[in-house]
Amino acid sequence: MKHTKTGPRALLLAGALLLSLAAAQRGVGIAPPRFELLLPPGGAATKTVEVFSHDLPDQMIEVAVVDWWLDPRGTVQELPRGANPYSAAPWLQVDQNPFSLSSDTARQVRFSLQLPGGPLAGSYWTAIAFTTKPRPARDANGMAISLRTRVLAIVYVTIPGSEKPAAALQGISIQTGADGGRFVLADVINKGNVYLRLRGELRFVDARGAVVRRLELPERVLLRKGLVRYRLRIPADLPADVVLAAVEILPRGPAESDGGPPLYSEVNLR
Repeated sequence: MKHTKTGPRALLLAGALLLSLAAAQRGVGIAPPRFELLLPPGGAATKTVEVFSHDLPDQMIEVAVVDWWLDPRGTVQELPRGANPYSAAPWLQVDQNPFSLSSDTARQVRFSLQLPGGPLAGSYWTAIAFTTKPRPARDANGMAISLRTRVLAIVYVTIPGSEKPAAALQGISIQTGADGGRFVLADVINKGNVYLRLRGELRFVDARGAVVRRLELPERVLLRKGLVRYRLRIPADLPADVVLAAVEILPRGPAESDGGPPLYSEVNLR
């Protein structure tokens, strides 16, 4: 978590799908950071998210239901309502009245989902945003700034029995960076109707076909109709006889279900 100046649409959530604008080891957080629900058409569920504060003055917390999307780098971007065709926001109910949160305390917030009875298939998603009202502060130069904390509780809902997981690795290539370093680029697209979690590794293979180095890929989420782009630095200390790089990705479906076959591609380094 880190302090930041408040700016237009100052909301971006990275990596594990949790953003907070506050000091490291301090601020407002949530648990759990995401919910992965399986519900049939017409189904309903009620869940609880805990909002907690640590080492901060009393805060007034505002609550909102928001739509979001992941760009190819994995950054969460908030969307205008209705812009996501797979939004679960219309089905989510939560008390959106602001509430006070004291330092080193927690509050449980209940929310419910009520799905329509019409034809539904695959995965949908939304989020509950908890945002502190801006409070005045000064930066290192004495400039007046406004600080706020914003965290998202991510909510996925998948229609069981309708899942069609499918992903494709659109080949890999080599790119030279501005600093002269080389990178492996790999794009993965979602061709199915559910979100996927991607795990895997980058391998470097020598002229004899032996794997001489393995690097674990960071876990990424691939949304419906989404694109994940990996940009992986090639180590400078590889053996001289390394001839190719290979990427293997193991997709997993909602709630750790089957995400389809492994994805594999390779590229020559020479």
